[in-house]
Amino acid sequence: MSGVAVALRSSDPAVVEAVRSVAVLAEQPLVVHPPGSALPEAGLVLDSVAELGAADPEWHRPSRRFAWVAVEHGLQAPDGGPCLVLPDTAEELLTRIRAVSVSRRARVIGVVGARGGAGASSLAAVLARTCADARLSVALVDADLDHGGLEVLIGSEHEAGLRWADLGQEQGGYAPEELSAGLPSWSGVRVLSGDLRSVGQAVSEETLTALGDAHDVVVLDLPRSAARAGGLAGRWCDVVLALAVCDVQSAAGVQALARSLSGLDLRLVVRGPAPGGLQPQDLAASCGLPLLAAMSPERSLPAALERGVAPGDHRRGPLVRSSRRILELLGLAP
Repeated sequence: MSGVAVALRSSDPAVVEAVRSVAVLAEQPLVVHPPGSALPEAGLVLDSVAELGAADPEWHRPSRRFAWVAVEHGLQAPDGGPCLVLPDTAEELLTRIRAVSVSRRARVIGVVGARGGAGASSLAAVLARTCADARLSVALVDADLDHGGLEVLIGSEHEAGLRWADLGQEQGGYAPEELSAGLPSWSGVRVLSGDLRSVGQAVSEETLTALGDAHDVVVLDLPRSAARAGGLAGRWCDVVLALAVCDVQSAAGVQALARSLSGLDLRLVVRGPAPGGLQPQDLAASCGLPLLAAMSPERSLPAALERGVAPGDHRRGPLVRSSRRILELLGLAP
């Protein structure tokens, strides 16, 4: 994060005071800018709904953390997005401020599917593997403990090491490097996955803190239930990649994700082909999201997985090529 943690554009004393009272709880200073001011360097940018007639594309671009704020109910955000009405939503605003003010070693990338079967877990695994190929220390985390199976997908289920159930709900007894060393290793990636014992268990954020301190990159394989601005994705992810396929069901799923993750750095990855002619650019435009990558399908992957081939084993396949390009665009490639 460069610059200050929180910047607010408003001339309304009531809005300024309401936001400042929340920032004080997070022990963060608030920098206030008048209406019409230029874009500041800040981890979280806030704008007052009552003082704008239209959305400002520069302040509200998808690649930065942003939220509308107000102190009155019934106001409509210029872009139709959600608005944090204070003091009712003070807890969510506090969560967002804390998310940008925490200093950690790792860049945290979340991957979520726009719909079931999109291949988000495979993309998350190959992204992590590509980070390891780039000589980055990386952890791959299965954040869907009720419907896990990440370690089965990559074939690490028989590897010795810690799983979520071994860590329990309150991991606090491991130093970051010790925790990392205790996890199974797959193609240079440290993997924290769930198994049958972890069904119903919550993701321990103390564990995520330790992993973030021990690695250069943490890749979270997210369930859609965690893809909320005030949820796991909002608290932890520097960037969230929404994986979609070129169909109407994915388009609806991406639109839902765009709304639930409003104000986060959410980017679209689209896997073809388009059965009905829908193009990746069309999908991105319909959802108002930046298209990070469009990739061809890896048609041989489903059958290969049945034979024990792991995602990313095909070194010249679309998944690996796209993952390398994504790392470049995210500034993670050396």
